[in-house]
Amino acid sequence: MSAASFLRTARTSRGLSQRALAQRANVRQPGIADIESGTHDTTLSRLEELLAALQYRLAPIPTSTRGVWEAAHAVGAALMSEDEASAWRHVVQLADDLAREPDATKVALAVTPPASTGSARYDALIAGLTDYRLRGLPCPAWVHDPRYSLADEWDVETLPSLREAARNATPEEFSRHGIYLDPRELESV
Repeated sequence: MSAASFLRTARTSRGLSQRALAQRANVRQPGIADIESGTHDTTLSRLEELLAALQYRLAPIPTSTRGVWEAAHAVGAALMSEDEASAWRHVVQLADDLAREPDATKVALAVTPPASTGSARYDALIAGLTDYRLRGLPCPAWVHDPRYSLADEWDVETLPSLREAARNATPEEFSRHGIYLDPRELESV
């Protein structure tokens, strides 16, 4: 993942504007904008300084699996392109990735709060999936933040004849986010 999306995710997870980050880091806002837009690639030490101003640290994780925040970024990009099929594939890939990782790695991959995908439904789905895959493990606070739950429930199953069965199969980790689906829908074939 690029420094641009990494910095943007860290900044937005703290609820800060580029200007507020610039003030905290004692830098100019256009420099942050250049990094986040990809106009200017930054050095590792510069990225670490900006992340420190956000109270984040870079840490290597012994895996090639994307973090939850990276998957959410990919889902958001697909949705922005109006490609819901690709967005769904990214969610299924995240489900597969988290299922195969050791417990400590799962937790590490979920720690960074993801930026919004631009869809409340997909934000809640990603939180529910993370909650589900981390069952019995320490779960990051962002997962239980109310903005990752739907006020209007989403029955992912579109066929009315299968909807009741999907609701009955929905794990609590999804339903508390307002998402109803049979978790087998998130398994790759």
